Amino acid sequence: MGKNITILALVQLILSYVSAELMGRMSFIGRQGINFVYTQYTVLKTPWKTALIIFSIQLILILILAMFKFFTARYISITVIVFALLAGFAGAYYTFLDLTTTSHKTMGTMFRIGSYLFWGSWTITCLFFMFLRKKKLPLHQLDIVNEERKEEQEEKPTN
Repeated sequence: MGKNITILALVQLILSYVSAELMGRMSFIGRQGINFVYTQYTVLKTPWKTALIIFSIQLILILILAMFKFFTARYISITVIVFALLAGFAGAYYTFLDLTTTSHKTMGTMFRIGSYLFWGSWTITCLFFMFLRKKKLPLHQLDIVNEERKEEQEEKPTN
C-alpha cells in the first residue's frame, strides 16, 4: 500500500507541474490584469511556485484521506472520501462558472485547462483511496504483539 501511495504522489507531482505550466500560459490580457489589478495572484505567473502550491494541496489531500482510510472504520473513510469527491466536483463547477462568466474569462484557454486539470487530479486522488483496500494482517505478523510476547517471555523465570 505504501508503494501505491508513493506512485500516487509521483503522479500528482507530474500533474501539478503540467497544471502549473498550463496556468502560466495565461493570455496577455490576463497577465496584465494580474500585474495591475489582482496583484495577490502574481504567484500564478511563476509555474514552479504554482506547481509547489498545487502539489502541497494534493499532498495534504493524500495525507488526510490516507489517515481516514487506514485508521478509521470503512464506512467513515468512505464517507470522508465521498465528501472530498463532492467537494472536488463543486470546486470544478465553481471554477467553470468563474472562468466563463466573470472577468476571469480573459485568462485564456490554457489557464482554464490547467485549472480543470487540478480538479481532475483531485478526483483521481479521491477515486484512488475509494478503491484502495486495506491489507489485513494476521495477528502473529504484528510487531507490537510479537514484541510484547518477547518481553513477557524474558520476564518469566525459567525453572
